[in-house]
Amino acid sequence: MPDTEEPNGGDSMNIGENLRRARAAAGLTQQQVWEASGISESTYKGYEKGERPPPGDKIATLARVLNVSTDELLLDEGERSGSAEFRAMWRRLEMLPDDLREQAKIAIRGVLMSIEQEALRKAC
Repeated sequence: MPDTEEPNGGDSMNIGENLRRARAAAGLTQQQVWEASGISESTYKGYEKGERPPPGDKIATLARVLNVSTDELLLDEGERSGSAEFRAMWRRLEMLPDDLREQAKIAIRGVLMSIEQEALRKAC
């Protein structure tokens, strides 16, 4: 049978790599992240090593602590590039007045987090 999909371990490793990259970009130590996230040391280190993926609620928490989107933790860079349709929507978002743009970003983040959590629940 052809190997067309990565096993779950591959997905976990991508998340682990993304966690390490985001943590380094934020200038945080592993300890700072696990303490701020309310995650045990061994569990967090397991996430970074790709031993197991974090559950949806922890992905959202980690994204907040690391000041990144959940997409930046869950997806490879190529998967985050977006289609022409989404790029057009983002351009429209950028044209909004500052106060409305911030409101729209908050609403979009909330919707995405809900959808991602639901997708993770369905995947388990």
